Amino acid sequence: MPSNNVQLEYSQIDTVSSQLNNAVNNINPQLLTLKNSVDNLLNDGLFLQQTSPAMQHAYEQFTTQLQQIVTKIGDFAKQFTDIKTQINDMDTTMANQINQSS
Repeated sequence: MPSNNVQLEYSQIDTVSSQLNNAVNNINPQLLTLKNSVDNLLNDGLFLQQTSPAMQHAYEQFTTQLQQIVTKIGDFAKQFTDIKTQINDMDTTMANQINQSS
């Protein structure tokens, strides 16, 4: 943990934000692939007249919830990037104001 009150490692922020965005881009398609596999199974390989449609509906809701949660990972990436941008903009603005008054 840094001893300063504020510390920003831009490259680390960019790396973690990129990792988070990559996770969203990889996980959501995997969830859809798995949903399609479950749909195929419940339509063909494990069909019970009443249970299969119920399981299919439950898995569809489950997949939707997971996708919404995974999408929130991207929200954290955006927050980290926004903080970096805002601090950088503030630093530039303050330096310009100081330089203009000198």
